[in-house]
Amino acid sequence: MSSMLGAPVTGWREPPAPRSVLTVTGIASASAAASAHLRDVSRSHAVTRACLPDGRAFIIKVLPRDTHLSGRSLVAELYAYRLASWRPDVAALLPTCVHLDERRQVLVLRAAPEEQLFAAQVVDESFPGRALAAALGRALALLHNATADIPAVTGANCGVLGLPDAPPETRRLGDNSTAGQAAIDMICADDDIAARLRATAQLLKPACLIHGDVKWDNVIMDAGPPARVTLFDWELSGWGDPAWDVGSALADAWCLTAHDGMFSGDPTSWLRGSERALLDAYRAGRGDLDAGFADRVAGCWCARTAHLAMECAAGVDDARHPKVGHLLSAAAALAQHCEEVADAVAIALGGTR
Repeated sequence: MSSMLGAPVTGWREPPAPRSVLTVTGIASASAAASAHLRDVSRSHAVTRACLPDGRAFIIKVLPRDTHLSGRSLVAELYAYRLASWRPDVAALLPTCVHLDERRQVLVLRAAPEEQLFAAQVVDESFPGRALAAALGRALALLHNATADIPAVTGANCGVLGLPDAPPETRRLGDNSTAGQAAIDMICADDDIAARLRATAQLLKPACLIHGDVKWDNVIMDAGPPARVTLFDWELSGWGDPAWDVGSALADAWCLTAHDGMFSGDPTSWLRGSERALLDAYRAGRGDLDAGFADRVAGCWCARTAHLAMECAAGVDDARHPKVGHLLSAAAALAQHCEEVADAVAIALGGTR
């Protein structure tokens, strides 16, 4: 989500073609690069999966002109991988980086096996399950602990929180799709959601590097045992409140159900086995949490659910789609019962508010 990001960054250069990246970086010979199978897996940035004849596979990510002109960049993501190059504890949370170029904004990663990605995992009705959820909780705890004393070059993008008070012309979502904009208008017009977004924005306590876009679609999953996860797509990362990552994880886990309208009107019951396993593992990894942490998690859960509704609307090109309506209903329920949700989160974290 790219609301209120300011003017486009300067210094953009035409990115090299994927085959050129493979050869210039020494990853492959000219003949191997020419024979590589390239598959476009782009989302907001230009991303290519390159499979070489010898079986090796890489992800090549670059900054296209349109994305640059929208005010977005790979600065935050490249910083995360640069940080990982001298911090082994952080490196354990990211895919292996084989090349990064800040000037041209080019990133090359070793590709994960496709069976460890969301599209293959989500078909399991028990997904994500306790083991993977706990692994994600441990990963987030490690990230937040490891980076508490490290300055970040950007602030995490939590722009959804500022939407209700932003001038209408600055409210943007990605490519400014009509459906995405309509969903934004619906969120801002909902008094309960808008009030919760405002309240959460006032509560945030930036304290470390956060991923900023935690969802299972951005996770590589090794079921183990022991289960282990790594996080990719660090475009929205930066200095922020760790509660945003935890609330985002809860929102994404629940939206797998809420997409189909399978949720009760009382969100205090929405912490199921996998969500509780995530929170328990996070608490174990972080130690003592500040008194207001559960309140911020609950508010971020609501905000991130609204954000996912906006993304869903843009993805299906229809703000009135039932899936969008289910997510907006979930966000509204979280907003209306935020105090009770915070109590439930606090108990799952092993304490009280």
